[in-house]
Amino acid sequence: MRWLILLIPLLLGVSTSCNIGEFKILALTTHDPSKRKEVTLDWLKKNGEQCSKEQLTGLFNALPEWLGTADNFEIRGLIHEFYRSKE
Repeated sequence: MRWLILLIPLLLGVSTSCNIGEFKILALTTHDPSKRKEVTLDWLKKNGEQCSKEQLTGLFNALPEWLGTADNFEIRGLIHEFYRSKE
């Protein structure tokens, strides 16, 4: 049931805040690493500025588990930029 609640905004294309659950669903349900990198980068570009430092830290630390081989310097660098902008 929780997955359905998290998927509804994603399916409707509505995303106006930093909902880390959306990122996790995108990462864990996209099999192809290239596509996974693409969809998670898009999510970060749309929502990353709205994330708190704590959310960004949690996201950064979960990247190896959630992204697997799609985890790279571009995604980590973008998260780092958002984190530094919060200081």
